[in-house]
Amino acid sequence: MKKGYLILFVILFALAPSLFAQSAKGTIAGKIIDQQGQPLASTSIAVYDSTQSTILTGASSDADGEFNITIKPGSYVIKVTYISYQSITKHVEVNAGKTTELQDIAMTPTAESLGDIFVRADKSQMQLNFDKRVFNVGKDITSLGGSAVEVLNNVPSIATDIDGNISLRGNESVRVLINGKPSSMVSGDVDALRSIPSTMIKEVEIITNPSSKYAAEGSAGIINIILKKEQSPGINGSVNAGVGLPEQYEGSANLNYRVKNINWFMDIGADYRSQPESGSSFQRYAGPDAGNPDTTYMYREKTDAMESEIDGDLRFGADIYLSENEVLTANTYLNLEKETNNEDIRYTDYNYRLGAKEGTVQQQVLRDNVEEQQGRNLDIKVNYENKIDGDDHTLVADASFNISREEAESDIEETIQQGNTTPLKQRAEDTEEEMDLRFNAEYKRPLGEKGKLEAGLRSDTEWMDNSYSAATLVNNSWQEEPAYTQNFLYTENVNAAFAILGGEFGSLSGQIGLRAENTNIRTEIKGTGDMNTQNYIDLFPSIFLNYSFNEQQSIQISYSRRLRRPWSRSLIPFIDFDDPRSQYTGNPNLKPEFSNSYEAGYLHYWGSGSLLTSFYYRHRTDVIERITEQRNGVLFLFPINFATEKAWGIELSADQEIAGSLNLTANANLFRSNTEGTYENQIFNSESDNVRGRMRLRWEIIDGLNYQASMRYRGPSDTPQGTREGMTMMDTGFSYDLLNEKAKISFSVRDVFDAQNFNNTVTTNGNPDTDFYSHREFSWSSRSFSINFQYFFGEQQRQGSGRRN
Repeated sequence: MKKGYLILFVILFALAPSLFAQSAKGTIAGKIIDQQGQPLASTSIAVYDSTQSTILTGASSDADGEFNITIKPGSYVIKVTYISYQSITKHVEVNAGKTTELQDIAMTPTAESLGDIFVRADKSQMQLNFDKRVFNVGKDITSLGGSAVEVLNNVPSIATDIDGNISLRGNESVRVLINGKPSSMVSGDVDALRSIPSTMIKEVEIITNPSSKYAAEGSAGIINIILKKEQSPGINGSVNAGVGLPEQYEGSANLNYRVKNINWFMDIGADYRSQPESGSSFQRYAGPDAGNPDTTYMYREKTDAMESEIDGDLRFGADIYLSENEVLTANTYLNLEKETNNEDIRYTDYNYRLGAKEGTVQQQVLRDNVEEQQGRNLDIKVNYENKIDGDDHTLVADASFNISREEAESDIEETIQQGNTTPLKQRAEDTEEEMDLRFNAEYKRPLGEKGKLEAGLRSDTEWMDNSYSAATLVNNSWQEEPAYTQNFLYTENVNAAFAILGGEFGSLSGQIGLRAENTNIRTEIKGTGDMNTQNYIDLFPSIFLNYSFNEQQSIQISYSRRLRRPWSRSLIPFIDFDDPRSQYTGNPNLKPEFSNSYEAGYLHYWGSGSLLTSFYYRHRTDVIERITEQRNGVLFLFPINFATEKAWGIELSADQEIAGSLNLTANANLFRSNTEGTYENQIFNSESDNVRGRMRLRWEIIDGLNYQASMRYRGPSDTPQGTREGMTMMDTGFSYDLLNEKAKISFSVRDVFDAQNFNNTVTTNGNPDTDFYSHREFSWSSRSFSINFQYFFGEQQRQGSGRRN
């Protein structure tokens, strides 16, 4: 408490001279507009001293493009900047007690190559250009109170599923970044994203065909999550609190304090959620000898679970402006979580009947599994940026170190509700430790008047140690289960270098790049001594060509080669102990899959909207697929390098303002895939037509009151071993600005019709009446309601209102 008073006293003491000197100051006022004379909101205006060596203060333009800056008398230089527009510098004289009124400042779009031109610079929720699409999270009412998972579920082209996979245009080989860098915050699957509150996220970038500048990992493309960070002088930020049903409580704060040449920033948050889950499956199998009970079975499984989780997050750091051109950023991210999952699985066994889905009940077993899991994660990053000569001549270098540990314990007890089988009592322990060390350096400079060169080096090293053990109670004594007890070691090192040459030739611009990566992977099972190593060098070229018809219309064609390395956990050969009848195991012999992607796009934008049309073709080899196999009455799921895939499609992304108060964004992806592969001398070929789409309507009913409705559709599709059913979902919500736009309250309903279900069927030879048949249904999360309150201060006050984003 004493320290708190001391800090408050120091801040007030530091601010006191400026408070008493207000009457002696002058004002700089002006308005920012685009080439059509329309106001540009949230434009940054920085005030430098006369030598342009130090930033003294600054502001952002309001919804009308206007700004006012109070400062003591003197000579200054102001710099006006806005994304995708050329910056403007002006010299200003300020007199005591007077207002220096500037003429309207008209911003001009940049003319850089590679699709950075023609970005919508208006109030749209989604900004479109060739190399990426940007989704403005601050405008998304229905994701407030949720996590990064809810945010991604609302972003065009992205889908998540019950198995924890993230897909982009139907491809699960996606690389997720935080602020353009790899991070343990998003390592792995969907579960890792649940620890990131949506209030920490500023925007999400979708890059469907990355250039050689980016690491080659992720054949589908890149999802880049940009976290909030204000850099305006003084104290800025927001606080957030929310409650919801199913049971959910969350609170967070996003803070910045800019003083002289240091910008401190901090995000802190905690949340608790308890969520029901349910699912069912039906399995039927007749082996070569239908009279053998070991190879003939038919049963139904019903699962009911309640998952409770508490998370705490802290991100703290500073931007240190070493000079006008140099910035050193250091930050630390800490995450603590604890999770309890209480799962009841009921098995009902029937007498086998060909083609039937029910029969005479033989036995019924209830398996109760209580799992306690806790994890901690520490991520440390240092970044150095030197704008040697403006934005076109830069040097960037960064390093990061991450260490994490997860521990889980399960207690399993069976109850025989019908039949004479012996009940089991079991337990399992799972411990995983992981470390990551990364280095990266990139250099960019102009070549002549219209060319540019980019080059860089990168090194990533990951270590993982996973231990799993299981035991069964026999005659009041715990006996180890050797088949489930192992220790797995994993090491991966990737070293890379890239170079890109780009240039402009009138209306034509383009770039060509080449990336080289050396991958060294080593896996070891300590219990058996089994060891596997992989060491390979590959080249990843990329080509981009743009042609601009005018300022509103342009086309681009592009090509890139990328790969998908097996995820470390998909290499772990441990058998899942939770469900003895349906078990997943990894495959330490997995190899990377490679892809060649081609894309052609047409971008058209106008004053109130934009349209991006993309045609794409992707060819993948050694595709990693999950195979389902029956082994002595147990259903096994495991990944293999299964097939070759050809996929082609068209994607449409558009946004349009309607009558000033309505904004409509839409995305549709129609694609066809052809998969050919063999396993155990059996040919698996599948052709699948897929349709996926999203539509979002945002309506400003009255000043400050906004309504949003969004719908997403995923059509049915074929898989190499069966089919996957379609799904339609709808979210809706309201938000209202309070306290003269210093605060916002929102109410949202996700999955209005309780329709988020994942259903799939697996058969042999495509015939449900022969050999093997499996049908699975799962409800990942139920309909949810949430109320969220946000309070903004400083520059965040202007940016917090939905009307002014």
